[in-house]
Amino acid sequence: MPPTGSIRIQAKIGVLRDAGSYILDQAAKKSVLNVGAAGGVEYYLPAHRDAWLHDRLGGVARELVGVDIDKVGIERAARDGVEITEADCQTMNLERRFDLIVMSDVVEHLDAPGAAICNLVQHLQPAGRLLITTPNPTRAGMLMRAILGRSLSVYYDHVACFAPEHVQAVCNRHGYHLTAVYFFAPIDGRNLGYRVRSRVAQTVGRLSPRLSPSFLAVIER
Repeated sequence: MPPTGSIRIQAKIGVLRDAGSYILDQAAKKSVLNVGAAGGVEYYLPAHRDAWLHDRLGGVARELVGVDIDKVGIERAARDGVEITEADCQTMNLERRFDLIVMSDVVEHLDAPGAAICNLVQHLQPAGRLLITTPNPTRAGMLMRAILGRSLSVYYDHVACFAPEHVQAVCNRHGYHLTAVYFFAPIDGRNLGYRVRSRVAQTVGRLSPRLSPSFLAVIER
C-alpha cells in the first residue's frame, strides 16, 4: 500500500554560510556537469568572471561539462572562449555519467522539474551526487509580503516553487535518496544596499532556517 499523509524530511538539515564554497568543495577533482551553465553570463563575462559559478567549478573540477538551452547565452560564453553544450536537462542523453551534477537555480524555471531530476540522476555515477539549489518559498520576505497583503515577488521566468518536502516527495516516488538539505542566504555584492540585505537575510536564516532565502538539496541514486 502506498504511503499516505504528509511528507517528512528524511535527511540531514542544516544551514550553510556559503553555498558556493560547499558546491566547490563537492566538485573538487571530480567530473562535473553544470546544468544551466549560461545563466547570467551577460553579467559575469568578461568583468565578473571570478564570481561566475561555471568558471569557479572549472577551477576545481577534474573535468567540467556545461549545458544550457539558452542559445544567446551559449554564444556569449563562446566569445570568451567558454564552451557550453546546448541541451535540455529534461530530455537530454549525454551518453555518459558524472561524479557530481550541479543544478543551481534552474529547477524553478522548468516545465517538468520532476522529469529533469529523474533524467539527471540517470547521468550520475553510482556514488554520484546531484546538488539542487532553488529559492525557498517560506523565506522571510515572501511571508512578510503575504502578511501585509502584497502581491508575491515572483521572477518572470519562474513557473514552480519547491519546498524541501517537494524534493523529498520526488525522491520517495522514484527511489532516490535525499541525503541533506541546507538552507542559505546568497550574498549579493553588487552594492552596499544589496550586501546589507543579504547579511540581514543570513542572520534571520541562522535564527530560523526555514526563513532563509534559498536551500540546497543533495540527492543520491
